[in-house]
Amino acid sequence: MNGELALAPPADSGRDPAQAERLFSLVRPDFLAGLGWDEELRIARPSPDHPLIGYRSCVVRNCVSPAHIAGGAPLCPTCRKRWLAGGEPLEDFLATAVRIFTGTDGACTVPGCARVWRSYDTPVCLSHMEQKYRLGIGSIEEFVVDPRVKPKPALEPCGVVACHRQSKGYQGGFCSGHRWSWNEARRKDPGIDADLWRRTTASVRDGTLISFRGLPDLVVAEILFGTQQRLDRHVRLLHNAFKLLCDTALAQQVSSLSRLVVERNTRLAGIWKIMTCDIRVGLATPELEQLKDVWDAEVFGLGRGRTMNFTGLHQEWLRRAAKAWVMDAIPRRYGRNIPNSLMSMVVCLERLSDSLNINREDHGHVPEPLRRSDIEVFQQRLAYLERTGQVSANLRVTICRWCARFLREIREMGLTRPAQMLAGLPDDFSFRKGDIPSPPQVEGGGRALPREILTKLCERLDSLETSRRNGRLGVPAGGRHARIAVEILIDTGRRPDEVQKLPWDCLETDEDGKHVLVYTDFKNNRLRCRLPIPDTTAALIREQRDRVRARFPQTPTGRLALFPNPNFNPDGTNPYRSMFLSQLHREWVRTMPALLTVVGEEFDKSRITLYCYRHSYAQRHADAGTPVDVLRELMGHKTLGTTQTYYRVTEKRTRRAVDRLVTLQFDRHGGRLWDQAKALLDHEHARMRVGQVAVPFGICAEPSNVKAGGHACPFRFRCLGCDHFRTDPSYLPDLRAYLDTLLRDRERLAAAGELDDWARAEATPSEEEITRLRSLIRRVENNLDALTAEDREEIRRATAILRKSRTVQLGMPTVRPAAGDIRIGRDQ
Repeated sequence: MNGELALAPPADSGRDPAQAERLFSLVRPDFLAGLGWDEELRIARPSPDHPLIGYRSCVVRNCVSPAHIAGGAPLCPTCRKRWLAGGEPLEDFLATAVRIFTGTDGACTVPGCARVWRSYDTPVCLSHMEQKYRLGIGSIEEFVVDPRVKPKPALEPCGVVACHRQSKGYQGGFCSGHRWSWNEARRKDPGIDADLWRRTTASVRDGTLISFRGLPDLVVAEILFGTQQRLDRHVRLLHNAFKLLCDTALAQQVSSLSRLVVERNTRLAGIWKIMTCDIRVGLATPELEQLKDVWDAEVFGLGRGRTMNFTGLHQEWLRRAAKAWVMDAIPRRYGRNIPNSLMSMVVCLERLSDSLNINREDHGHVPEPLRRSDIEVFQQRLAYLERTGQVSANLRVTICRWCARFLREIREMGLTRPAQMLAGLPDDFSFRKGDIPSPPQVEGGGRALPREILTKLCERLDSLETSRRNGRLGVPAGGRHARIAVEILIDTGRRPDEVQKLPWDCLETDEDGKHVLVYTDFKNNRLRCRLPIPDTTAALIREQRDRVRARFPQTPTGRLALFPNPNFNPDGTNPYRSMFLSQLHREWVRTMPALLTVVGEEFDKSRITLYCYRHSYAQRHADAGTPVDVLRELMGHKTLGTTQTYYRVTEKRTRRAVDRLVTLQFDRHGGRLWDQAKALLDHEHARMRVGQVAVPFGICAEPSNVKAGGHACPFRFRCLGCDHFRTDPSYLPDLRAYLDTLLRDRERLAAAGELDDWARAEATPSEEEITRLRSLIRRVENNLDALTAEDREEIRRATAILRKSRTVQLGMPTVRPAAGDIRIGRDQ
């Protein structure tokens, strides 16, 4: 073997019998049963029908060799050669062809004989075959019942260590296959070492048989465990590659797979590399992994092929503290990007580590001398890096926030207590509130696509079904399933992972008979979330369910994925991989002609991602007038602030709407505050945005309540009796709903017999409040009726604009209209 092409084996990790025992304990009995494992003989004989190891057998009778389909004939090379040599039609050949010498052993047909037959047409052992000729008996049937024929004891096993067969009595103690191989080896090299040849020679080919005989226990355990992990991922391991791995380990007499030497860029090299990674993870434990500076995320159950690297932290105390923080944070994180989010902290700490390493004489290796001045120097360094363009303003804010959080939380974890790893870290080595710079404010939020661009994408969804394979990315061809997945993303605004991992039974109906999408919010670990969807989207889901069910009829529907991964997925239970749809979508958008906006400018295609459909969904709801608190629930956000970053109402539209509605503002008595139209000054616009507080039925200008963000009204929210209250026509739906609530409460309390009189009097709405509210509503409506039809339409549009982003959470009644069907129109 060419040493220059050999892969360098990884460093020996000191495997011992205890590690072999650990790997054996991780191998499942059901896997061994499917492998056809024989513990006594140490051989595996998987079925040729095994979906990941098996093969299509040759169709010639008695032949167990793999078939190579060429010219429409599923024949093995030996049988194909016989067919081509005969020159007869395939049908005639198959009708009479029988494979006699196959390499497969069977029991001698003499009753009680422990030896193996010679061949299919002579199913008796060699001794009985010679006896048959001596006795002159013609047929096997007559011979085996002849009283002179006695059973024979089993012969010695074959002298080749890897062989499980009997020697058949040949000279040298070999089976028939190895007798021929030994003769060939001696012919090529008369001085060959017989003992070494017996220990390193592979077993003969026998169907799907894989021999583990002659391999150390650790190697056997490694191969079995690595194969189990590979098959669990539904990755094929052809029987000939499986046998080659075992034979190579035997030939090199390795004590562990980590010492195996394989050539680069071969199938065996790929199998060996992945298998050794699986073995390393199988032998690792979280406790042992923490001792390293580069962690394998799979050991902690955080995904395959991902690492967490702490080598960028120069100071040992900081490195140990960062590891402790990460270990503490792992159980409280959800989603598939946990390693990335945790490494964000470590990457920011690397900046702090660099600052200490550069600016301190002791390079920050000792925590006791650290002081507040070191934090100030770090802040100055970040400011310098921002000014020189080495970090952005946002990154500077992020670094400060993460570092401040880290220093705060390691103290909360008790790491700075006496006898702990950071005992002696000064308390003033921390960030103050004013140390965190203000993040840059950018007007306009979200990444929603312009409506005309989204419409053009929907018009071209047909091309997604016929998109071809991208050889550079290796992306499978698109199809109807890919189009349906993208349409669901557009219609529902879910995150890409939430759609790609939808279960087959994700469609339900609510009590009103309307369709509901049931999905999992992986980011926040929320199970069985429910989202109302239109009938058109439900029809797409039903179509995809029918297609998947027809493809995997044997898999229970409870285990099926709505979008099964097209590769390594024989039963349809594995959903799309995270990047599958993203790569396919990117290639689909890239091959489109230029997309033009309404003003004729070319739209940047790099902005069209799967996640932008979620922003577009939020923008469509905002444009349709969905209240922000309702939209927050539809988006699955925890805070209103997060929801408001997903859409925007332009400053120009907001200003025009306020200018129009401000002419119709009313006080608590229903009196007009503005007698004629006046344009607001710029400072008044700013006060409208941040200097006043919205209440459920209008605006509050009471100074102490404004300062407290609307949560410290000194008059217990008696807005209808307060001179600081004002309203306008955009609040009419809220005022009417509040009046209905008061009237309902009054009637319900009057009929309640379980309340004392004083409690009923306290809870019953006052007649003064009801009268004042009716008068206010009447005055606003009368003023609107006095307007022209054109003015009323203008007021209606201005009201719709302002109500898009309006929400009040003060424990008072609000109106929450149901979200309508806002699906972008397109062909079905």
